[in-house]
Amino acid sequence: APTPETLQFLEEGRIDFGIVSTPFIKQPGMEAVEVRQIEDIFVAGRKFLPYKNKMLDLQELEHLPMIFLEKNTSTRSYMDSYLKEWGVEIAPEFELATSDMIVQFALRNLGVGCVVRDFAQPHIDSGQLFELRFNHMIPKRSFCVVRSTRMAMSGAARQLTEIMGIEQEQMEGR
Repeated sequence: APTPETLQFLEEGRIDFGIVSTPFIKQPGMEAVEVRQIEDIFVAGRKFLPYKNKMLDLQELEHLPMIFLEKNTSTRSYMDSYLKEWGVEIAPEFELATSDMIVQFALRNLGVGCVVRDFAQPHIDSGQLFELRFNHMIPKRSFCVVRSTRMAMSGAARQLTEIMGIEQEQMEGR
């Protein structure tokens, strides 16, 4: 689920832990452990080849058909905020529910997709998509495992976090 929904489920006690992307507002009684860095990129297909290997200004995104996640996600909020810092206002052609859908739309040349690199990397490696380059680096973010300190994690959840390489001391803030 998107980060806000995952945090809501955690607050309601419906889940033992969640995996969310930064930035997010950590509520009282919540612990977070960073588990992996992520990088937001813009990708495009063959229709946009004139932009390949060209250094672009972020403002050029305003003139391209954009494909973004829906507004209720931390990724979308982060990118909207980052672009706004540079005076860029985006009105996406498509606002989709998942990053996988963004990649599929970009593969079909329906626009320039904004995704976390991991979702597009296989298609970049195969040459089906390429990454747009900009004169400003987009700061990296992280995936975090979050849990509530108000309730104990189930045995299954503890085992899963151990399999993920997260020690209980990390989850308990020790």
